[in-house]
Order: sequence, then structure tokens, then C-alpha cells
Amino acid sequence: MKSLYIVLLITIAWTSSLPIQGQDSINIGTRHSLFSNILNEERMYWIYEPEKQPGKEEKDYPVLYLLDGDVFFHSVVGFTRFFASSRVSSLPPCVVVAVLNTDRTRDFTPTSSAARRDGSIQPGDTPKGGGMKAFYRFLTEELRPEIEKKVSANGRNFLVGHSYAGLFTLQVLLDYPESFDTFMAIDPSLWWDQGIYLKQAKREAHKKDFTGKQLYVAFATQQRPNVKLNQFSLADSLKVNIIPDMENQHLHVIYKKFPEEMHGTVALPGIFDGIKSLFRH
Repeated sequence: MKSLYIVLLITIAWTSSLPIQGQDSINIGTRHSLFSNILNEERMYWIYEPEKQPGKEEKDYPVLYLLDGDVFFHSVVGFTRFFASSRVSSLPPCVVVAVLNTDRTRDFTPTSSAARRDGSIQPGDTPKGGGMKAFYRFLTEELRPEIEKKVSANGRNFLVGHSYAGLFTLQVLLDYPESFDTFMAIDPSLWWDQGIYLKQAKREAHKKDFTGKQLYVAFATQQRPNVKLNQFSLADSLKVNIIPDMENQHLHVIYKKFPEEMHGTVALPGIFDGIKSLFRH
């Protein structure tokens, strides 16, 4: 029943962006681009702004930065619109900024690594990735100022990512907790570089101040066919060894598992549940 409910919402969100024959088009966002001097490339992004209500005073809105934005934009806009109008949610209307990819492995991973999902390194494997800090700088030093010129932002910022982007979200929380207010990491790729995030978090988390910050982290627990990985044990280690240290430093954490989902299907149920759980009245 829950899956059907989510599918219906996704369908509504998708169809809201389609033209209606014989009538003016209905659009949910605008396309933009920005040349990044930090990344030395053109970056595309989409913006959804809440509808202005006639006769009502214009408001400032929180901004949700959605990684892998071209994949999830339509659905997440639908989720925010639904919860912002729901009596059971405290989520206010949000601006949604979908950040499109050029090289997601480079941008979302904190180190350069040749390690595979099971932690092994085979002869001939080439290290890749490691551009997380540069992408973080693009996000906060170049893109955010551009967004705040275009929309009525109130200074509250959310970061949402899945898979590699979920790992990026956790890394930003650990390294730069002041930069966002809400962090949502859906099935983050903790296996990257033989679980290096957990090692760093164990050294650093107890030194940080997460006051006023909140984290939703969720994992798919259904095994993917023919894929060897150590993700499940790392997810348990995050819960047992890292999250208590973060909670002791005043981070509000919601940790979930989705036993009916695999890595490739958990993103949208996770984001939906994350918004519902974090902003429940």
C-alpha cells in the first residue's frame, strides 16, 4: 500500500511537468547553467520555486539541494509540495535545486581509490574519484550565491543524496556541519575506499558540534544479484560505532532500513520517508 502511494505521488509529479494538448504548458521548474571556475566546467542545474499565492505576502524559503538532480527532480518536487500542504507535516514550502552531473564518481567521493565494493583491489585496477572537496566548494561558494540571487531564500539549506551522493552528504556533515541544516543520505556508498568514511568518522565525529543539525540515513538491505559487497556490515557499523558519537555531539539522527528495497530502488522511498520522518508534527 505504501509503495502504491509513493508511485501515485511520483506519477502526479511527473505528469505535472507535461504539456496538456490544446492548453498552455504546466511547468515545475526552470533550467540554468553556471560556469564553475573551481571545477573548470559548465554545470547545469534546475530550480523549482513554490507558487506565489495571489494577495499573500511573498515569503522566503528553505532551499533543498538535490544531488543526481536530473534523476529525482520531478518526484522530489512532488514530495515537497505534498508535505508542505499536509497537516501532518511541519515541512514549509521549499525551493528545490537539482544539481545535474558531469562526473559523479569524481565529484562525490572523498578519496581516490581502486577498491571494489567488496573491499578488494585487483591487479590493474585504476584509482578514481577523490574530488569531493572541490565539488563541495562549487556547491557552497559558486552555486549557492547564484541561487540566492535568483530565489527568496531564508538561509536554511537541506542536502539530499543517494549512493555516491549519499556518501558525499555524510562527508559534508562530518567535515562541514555548519554548511547545511538537514542532511539526508540514502544508501550511502560506505564501501568506498575500503570503508574510509567510517574510519575518519570514528576519529573526528566526537570533536564536532552538530547542534541544530539533523540527519536522516537509510539503507536498502535486499542483496543485489551477483554483486559482492561489504555495505551491509558497514551500515551496521555506522549505526553502532558512529551515530552514538554524533548524537552525543547534539545531532538529531533518524536511521532506517528498507528490507524490501535494493540499492537501485531505495532512493525515492527513502527520500519520501526522510521528509516525512524529519518534519513530522
